[in-house]
Amino acid sequence: MSLPPLIDPHRHAVFVDFDGTLVELVDDPQAVAIAPAALERLEALQAALGGALAVVSGRRIADLDRFLAPMRFAAAGVHGLERRVRPDGATERLAGPEVLDDVREKLGGPLRDNPRLKLEDKGTALVLHYRTAPDLKAVAERAMAEATAGRHDLNVMNGDNIVEVHPTGMDKGKALAAMMRDAPFAGRVPVYVGDDTTDEFALKHVRDAGGVSVKVGDKRSVAEFRLAGVAAVHRWLAASA
Repeated sequence: MSLPPLIDPHRHAVFVDFDGTLVELVDDPQAVAIAPAALERLEALQAALGGALAVVSGRRIADLDRFLAPMRFAAAGVHGLERRVRPDGATERLAGPEVLDDVREKLGGPLRDNPRLKLEDKGTALVLHYRTAPDLKAVAERAMAEATAGRHDLNVMNGDNIVEVHPTGMDKGKALAAMMRDAPFAGRVPVYVGDDTTDEFALKHVRDAGGVSVKVGDKRSVAEFRLAGVAAVHRWLAASA
């Protein structure tokens, strides 16, 4: 894979992942931070694009707002189960937290038995983290499989040191496609940048649509282009802005 072309503010719509793309992955998901200069460049790029920039993440939009404050931006959170098409718009939720109540209860036992496993409750998604306990990968995967057994309305995904469950029918690719139907994204060429397995849905959609698909890191990917890491992402965004 080669380096991606620079973003064209007159014709591109940019969708960018958060963890592992805009910020480095850390053991504590609440301890991430973006450099003020990098945030300023992101705001400059957003302005140049006429607002056609969105953050697409497995995190809740409320969390993204906190980490990227005071910037206001379009976003798809919890893999698209939360969506905000315009920076000043309301956040729409496609499902409620009650759909996962049974799974929460069933995960209680494994979490008590394995205190090094951490549960992140996003309301419409549940995430088992084992970054600080990689030896518990199989335990986490088995616990989630057992907690979701027979639930065909739920989708379990294995990501970077996590196992996540959320309602079916949504992923980052479908979220991107939905946002591309509305202003200010409609009529533009999509650009997607992401590092995780969960980003592959969006990367494939963008590549199939003739857009610019950019994989961050060295994992296998359907993407056409590649950037080495978070620092390389910010250099590319700065050059584009």
